[in-house]
Amino acid sequence: MKSLSIAKLQTLNVLVYPEIISLFDIYTCHIRPLLNSHAIELEQSNACSKLTCFIKEEEKWFLLNNFELFHIVKSPYIDFDVLRKEVAVKYISQNQFDFDIIFYELIDLIAKYNKKIDIKLIYSQLSEVLDQEINQKLFGKNIFAITTFCRLINISEQTYYKRPSEAVL
Repeated sequence: MKSLSIAKLQTLNVLVYPEIISLFDIYTCHIRPLLNSHAIELEQSNACSKLTCFIKEEEKWFLLNNFELFHIVKSPYIDFDVLRKEVAVKYISQNQFDFDIIFYELIDLIAKYNKKIDIKLIYSQLSEVLDQEINQKLFGKNIFAITTFCRLINISEQTYYKRPSEAVL
């Protein structure tokens, strides 16, 4: 394990690993925009304190977890205190990649902010991302059921169905 500063990470070619881009999209488009500045600050602080995994290929650094760190690294508007922060990084090979880690990191964020976000839209997005093979691996089932989603984010199905949605499903 190694430590790198945010400033150093900004100089590298940091990309999202192709197999998980859709999960980063869910965070970037459907969770992060609905968070207030206090929640963003909290997530940025958490991002700097968690172990972040990368796959290094040639000059590319593929990020495998830590949604908010990607936003920090790509943002030109980070103050010097944040740039100096160190992040624990771990390099792994492609065959060590585990979809579960990033999936459950996203689920934790959905559970944490479920009252602020459109959980029906996020469920529909996740349903598209999770193919039969991934569902089998994660849950031993062929589909990602609403009951499974509700259990993962600690809400009842009744709560799920009562929630308004901006999405056209």
